[in-house]
Amino acid sequence: MNLQEIKELMQTMAQTGVTSLDWNSCGAAIHLERQSASAHDCCGSHGDQTIGAAGIMMPGAQIATESGVPIEDAATGSAARTELAVSEEISLEDKPGEIVKSPVVGIYYSSPSPDNDSFVRHGSRIEKGDPLCIIEAMKLMNEVSSPCSGEIAEILVENGQRVEYGQPLFRIV
Repeated sequence: MNLQEIKELMQTMAQTGVTSLDWNSCGAAIHLERQSASAHDCCGSHGDQTIGAAGIMMPGAQIATESGVPIEDAATGSAARTELAVSEEISLEDKPGEIVKSPVVGIYYSSPSPDNDSFVRHGSRIEKGDPLCIIEAMKLMNEVSSPCSGEIAEILVENGQRVEYGQPLFRIV
């Protein structure tokens, strides 16, 4: 997730009245929180407001990493970046290899049944067309096959985790 996408989330929060949002994906986590307009007005404090993208007032907005260290303090506009925040910006596409993404929204399963071994593990050698996982969508089991031959360099999701369309699942080198 890049800074522009975070700003869009902040805009949406302001427009819809949402005061808290947690987002987790691929080991990255963001927590956005802002004071409601009514709570902010009754206290009479206007010093914590900042103007977000498109001129929307964002009272008390703060973006934090999973460790709770702010990426950017929206109230002051200072960019207090951490190494974790910088590493989150390095996309998987910059790493060598083929990224296998989820074809549907659903639940990721690493094996055909709970009693069976996983289709693949980190370091497994695979051939084009080998099954990598199953995505359950609307009670249908969708087998995800390898688009190429190689070795599993990264498994980016956990068994039983909900996945989104286009979410990276594996990196094959």
